[in-house]
Amino acid sequence: MKKAQLIVILALLALLAAVNLSTKDPSKSFFGGLPWWGWAAIALFLLVTSVSFALRDSRRARTLLEDPLPAKPEVDDGRIKLTKEQLEKYDPEGPNYPHPVVITERCIGCHACVDACPHDVLAIVNGVSTPIARDQCMEDTACQVECPVNPKACIVVNTNKKIPPRKVPNRDARFMTDVPGCFIIGDVSGTPLIKNATNEGTDCIKAIAEELRNGTPAEPKASTEVAIIGIGPAGLSAAITAQQLGLSYVGIEQDKVLATIEAYPANKYVFFKPETMEPRGGVKAEGMGAQREAILEEWTRIMQQTGVRINELESCKSVKKAEDGDYFVVQTEQGTEKKKVAYNARRVVLALGNRGTPMKLRVAGEEMKVTRDGVTEDKVKYKLTDPEAYKRKRVIIVGAGNSAIEAAVDLVATRQGDKITFRPPEEINDVTLVIRSDLKNDLKFGNKLQVYDCIDEGKIKVFFGTSIKEITDDSDVLQNARSEEVKATVPNDYIFAMIGGDRPTKFLEAIGVKIG
Repeated sequence: MKKAQLIVILALLALLAAVNLSTKDPSKSFFGGLPWWGWAAIALFLLVTSVSFALRDSRRARTLLEDPLPAKPEVDDGRIKLTKEQLEKYDPEGPNYPHPVVITERCIGCHACVDACPHDVLAIVNGVSTPIARDQCMEDTACQVECPVNPKACIVVNTNKKIPPRKVPNRDARFMTDVPGCFIIGDVSGTPLIKNATNEGTDCIKAIAEELRNGTPAEPKASTEVAIIGIGPAGLSAAITAQQLGLSYVGIEQDKVLATIEAYPANKYVFFKPETMEPRGGVKAEGMGAQREAILEEWTRIMQQTGVRINELESCKSVKKAEDGDYFVVQTEQGTEKKKVAYNARRVVLALGNRGTPMKLRVAGEEMKVTRDGVTEDKVKYKLTDPEAYKRKRVIIVGAGNSAIEAAVDLVATRQGDKITFRPPEEINDVTLVIRSDLKNDLKFGNKLQVYDCIDEGKIKVFFGTSIKEITDDSDVLQNARSEEVKATVPNDYIFAMIGGDRPTKFLEAIGVKIG
């Protein structure tokens, strides 16, 4: 019997006795106003009740022991526990607070975790990610989320936070998505590596060729066999392989071919990782890597040699599965005049990359052409490829993320690790930083220190809470981002709009590709 039951019974007895003893009727000669048999009946009732409760509780306990309740299913919170041996090998002197641990054998040196960490905890050392400032870890966990390898190479230990899974498009071993006939390769698939991308491009086209030429019925309404959307390393490799296999194809690129490689800083050494992967793509990715310029030169030579055809400055607007046959309708816009074109393709290969389309300022004068040093070019640019190409220019940088801050610093100084050396007067640019609200929360700590050094030294002017209202040939009008009140007119040669890009997530979902 439970203690609570005994207390209740004793309380009832005490109450009953108190009520009966309180009577003033002299005719009640029994103790408490009840005869002995009355008390005996109450005692018997209490005894039977108590035994019944005890037997019931005993049966319930026996049932739970013999047939326990089903265990609650474990919820996957994304946390990964390392064994004692792993901790001794990869984190021998690790602190007991949250911090990342890198399994070096798994790391492919893709920079994903380094770029994801806003606190500069990680860096690439000897080709692999390495925690260099564990005490700066703020338990962001984005480094583990963005690690593309399986099992994870970058793992956050000593954390109680739920770590969400990395959201990448679903695809099978043949690179086909949930939409039959639609394939996805390269960065957008979740693995940001050049060698992996070029291999996927070739393997994907070979799988499509095998399918179309081995029993798949012909589709009379299709005008081409394959539409390849996006011509970076993966898309170019796919197009060259299609050319070599004799497949009819159309290559669609919204920018210029290899714009992703051109976007790298001048003379950047690009690693071809992982080293253990054998290169088999349509373009070469042999050895440890190569400089940006060497890659562009060699891949351009291969394009000319193979005769591959690419439609540059053509933007894909939609991809829809046809209802009256086994083909897709791919709708695009060509050139600055945005000429509408439609292709009927039996198969579609999405090699979009993961950077997306640069976001526009959407202000008057954004499409303006200007002549600088005898060269006619766009005044508004969306990436800074070679800072050394700009000397003694008046430049506005729009944006508050890492790319914008790095561009602003590169135009006034040379970066060497955490240190910066300001350019000499004959080379330094007049840089104005225009920020709509404030510096972003995920701005890397080192970038934040460097830009404030430049601001404190008067090398960079900054307008917070500001946006561009109007662009003219040699000046730009700045306004309050909220009230739209004009704040200043700034003399200017170039604008670099680095306000992010429209990632292809919505585009993929509109096609029917599931991301999870």
